[in-house]
Amino acid sequence: MRLHLGCGQRYLDGYVNIDFPESEHMVTVRRPPDRYADIADLRFEKATVDEVRLHHVFEHFARPQACAFLVAWRSWLKPGGKLRLEVPDFKRTTLAMFNPVSGLHGECVGARHLYGSNEAPWAVHFEGWTTRRLSFILRSLGYRKVGVRHNHWRGTYNLEVFAERTPDDLSDGEARRSVQAFLDLFLVDHTDFETTLLEEWLGQYESQLARCIALTGDSSGG
Repeated sequence: MRLHLGCGQRYLDGYVNIDFPESEHMVTVRRPPDRYADIADLRFEKATVDEVRLHHVFEHFARPQACAFLVAWRSWLKPGGKLRLEVPDFKRTTLAMFNPVSGLHGECVGARHLYGSNEAPWAVHFEGWTTRRLSFILRSLGYRKVGVRHNHWRGTYNLEVFAERTPDDLSDGEARRSVQAFLDLFLVDHTDFETTLLEEWLGQYESQLARCIALTGDSSGG
């Protein structure tokens, strides 16, 4: 089983293509997905999925949610199963935006690429990923980084990460500690206010994980 989550206009043969119902889209979808669902509520049985693939979807989720997805998807994947993520390249897009030759139009296109097209409530980006940060959290959560490919299209810059699930088990406690260490990097300091933020983020992580963590015997897909 190969999953293409948040497929939008890009239907891939050989995958189970999953996306919101058409009522959530402002632009008519050329080919309907195989399944309508909120990917935040998907659940699959442990070690039953060969590949999880997303193109310009991962950045639509807040940092704690994104971490929860990586843990859940790893549990769905078979050992050696593949994860493929494509997101806007925050670093390269930002540099291009403020290149003097880009002009105001180039800056505006770059801003749209980083923050979303905004035509619907879901069309907003919550995170700007870089190769370093994405590689770090993947390794921390039990993925082997297979490779990174950079591409660009009409003034927008992207990075595509290819990773695979390691054969080792990852306990709930190990995953939470790795997520906590990652989220801790976003704290300005360790005052009471900042540490309270960290606890809130961890609560959001656990809430999302409870929605999509693999359940034995449940392969309904939500």
